[in-house]
Amino acid sequence: MAADKPQPHTRPVQTGPGKTGVPESAPRLPHEHDESADSQRSEPRPEMRQAHDDVAAGRVDTDRGPPSNEAYQKQKSPGKPRV
Repeated sequence: MAADKPQPHTRPVQTGPGKTGVPESAPRLPHEHDESADSQRSEPRPEMRQAHDDVAAGRVDTDRGPPSNEAYQKQKSPGKPRV
């Protein structure tokens, strides 16, 4: 299907100050590539597939961030808790 193939990118050619000429095929600028819908198509990364599989299997997150942060906050202010 033609909609699945990326269309060639065209950009107006500068022919003088403030003037544009006939569009010609040109490589995309970085922001044009990053923001284009066709550049977002890709296979899932292995890390994301593993994360999905872990959640689907009922595995729990073992991140030590919240307990570590709580311990740090207690050590940082041993007196009254800060609000």
